[in-house]
Amino acid sequence: MSTYIPFAEPCFDETEEEAVLRVVRSGWVSTGAEARAFEEEFAAYIGCEHAVALNSCTAALHVALMAYGIGPGDEVIVPTMTFTATAAAVAHTGATPVLADVEPVHLTLDPEQVRSLITPRTKAVIPVHFGGRMADLGTLMELCGEHGLTLIEDAAHTLPARDGDAVAGRIGHASAFSFFATKPITTAEGGMLCTNSSAIADQARRWGLHGLSRGAEDRYRPGKRAQYDVDRPGFKYNMSDLQAALGRAQLAKADRLHTRRTAIAETYLRELAGSDHLELPPPDTETNRSSWYLFPVRLRVELDRDEFRQRLHTLDVGTSVHFQPLHHFSWYRENVVRAGQTFPVADSVYPTLISLPIFPGMDDKAVSRVVSAVSAP
Repeated sequence: MSTYIPFAEPCFDETEEEAVLRVVRSGWVSTGAEARAFEEEFAAYIGCEHAVALNSCTAALHVALMAYGIGPGDEVIVPTMTFTATAAAVAHTGATPVLADVEPVHLTLDPEQVRSLITPRTKAVIPVHFGGRMADLGTLMELCGEHGLTLIEDAAHTLPARDGDAVAGRIGHASAFSFFATKPITTAEGGMLCTNSSAIADQARRWGLHGLSRGAEDRYRPGKRAQYDVDRPGFKYNMSDLQAALGRAQLAKADRLHTRRTAIAETYLRELAGSDHLELPPPDTETNRSSWYLFPVRLRVELDRDEFRQRLHTLDVGTSVHFQPLHHFSWYRENVVRAGQTFPVADSVYPTLISLPIFPGMDDKAVSRVVSAVSAP
């Protein structure tokens, strides 16, 4: 067995195996009863009225924007410190993503930057809960209320997370979660749109399944009518029952998985506190708790990140980097960044960022090995 500790790894056991086998043996593997059950259970877990299971968080962001009528001529403000999907979903609607810098502590969307970027064309804001730590939704929601804007949470990293009374996925007008292989819970690939609006949920379902009025299960099952309507050129974004079965098994243990992530983060924070070459992320408090999807550390500026990562690799410790700012990429630089626009926080922090391994399957020995490797001179 390999001794290499990867940056991330899904945490499966016989529960997931049995869930998938149950669906395989049922004879129905596409979108059906499992997906509906996953939606209901996820909505209850988050504390929202409606959840729509989709094949990615990108799809969830896209259909949320479409459901709110955002399209050509509109602008949507997003942080530059995020994965490309956040802004790409905006571009898919025909609207223009507007990049904003982040605040320097949690690297989440800076409300003052948002305020400075609002124009008459601005229709929505998409804050990203970076690494599992929530953005300042209180201030951002007030700002959106002042200007009549929609707030869609990119909650890809946050299951679960809270900031005071605010719970990730419950505060914005809609929210999008990711179930990619590295996320707090996984369906291999998948996502979920959450909202308290039945109208938005219905619009999202239509956009996410070809614009059909009725899905396959409602047409193919015994006694079901074959007729259906198409009222828009929708997308193929639905989640299969196989994925949903994985998701239900993972959701049932989500709190336990989060507890283990938190324990690993607390060990890192304690054991690496004396490091003279690392800046550690802020710890949890009684009122602000991260999902600890990531454990991002910042190297002191005199250290070369690539060399540091390579040294850890030779010690059998994997790492990753989150995230290269969007304004560094050619498409965003050429098509999105405004003349004279700068991103001082993102530009100063990005060269120093490294994400250490943190996933529930890590035992205490693996955590100690990471600590030793990072602490080695």
